[in-house]
Amino acid sequence: MSGALLERSVCLIFNSDTTAGAENVSADGSSFQVTLDNPIRIPHDAVDCSVGVLQANIWNTSPNISAAAANNMFTFTTSVVPAGTYNWAIPDGLYSVAGLNSYLSSQFVNIGLPAKLITISGNQSTQKSIVTFLTAADSVDFTVANSVRQVLGFNAVVIAAPSANYSFFSNNTAAFNRVNSYVISSNLVGNGIPVNSASRGIIATVPINVSPGSQINYSPQNVIWFNAPELIGSQRSNMQFALLDEDLRVAATGGNPYAFTIMIKYHVLLSTGVLPLRPN
Repeated sequence: MSGALLERSVCLIFNSDTTAGAENVSADGSSFQVTLDNPIRIPHDAVDCSVGVLQANIWNTSPNISAAAANNMFTFTTSVVPAGTYNWAIPDGLYSVAGLNSYLSSQFVNIGLPAKLITISGNQSTQKSIVTFLTAADSVDFTVANSVRQVLGFNAVVIAAPSANYSFFSNNTAAFNRVNSYVISSNLVGNGIPVNSASRGIIATVPINVSPGSQINYSPQNVIWFNAPELIGSQRSNMQFALLDEDLRVAATGGNPYAFTIMIKYHVLLSTGVLPLRPN
């Protein structure tokens, strides 16, 4: 009697959009649940079992400035009428240097201040940000709670212009790239792909290779397959998924759903005593 291994596979598409059947979607869009009408069943006599993510579609819209990240406050003092100290909460969003400067400029104009009262720019050579004051003695307070200072690369300091049109370079490189890649985790598997020595149910890592506001269409040439022996002989119908960043922090989606395709592969042993491998 002889035998051979026959490969079987199961493909599933998951989508965080409620119109596609996603349940319990978190307020930031990062996590959701799915209840399958037909549960995943891997036979108990399967020889092995592995899981891989074949493709994913994720919008590159995760905020780099937000209330949740505690980095959205901008506090400044000016002598230009209407003079005073202002403490602004920057709306959650994915900002570039130019985008942040444009937002601040529009808010200056809205309250009757010059558009270029305080200008945010960047230096490509040093990757540092630059804050330029139109008027002497105006200042920015980077010591306040939840300050935007870390994104701009400043320490917890107050910078005050000694003269008009004075510029300050940030103490450190700017950190507008808060999210550099995405990670998808799930309770489908217990271990998944380990990060260093930790196993947290990670099923895929998705590099960001598009500009802000664009969609990542991830189709790896070499799928990362990982063993999932816990699926053998078990049944899965209720699953949870979460979108994280490379530091395993929750990655808000900016209101855009994400989707991905999972394949589960396993082998079963065929014996010639049961089924002829080469029937006449």
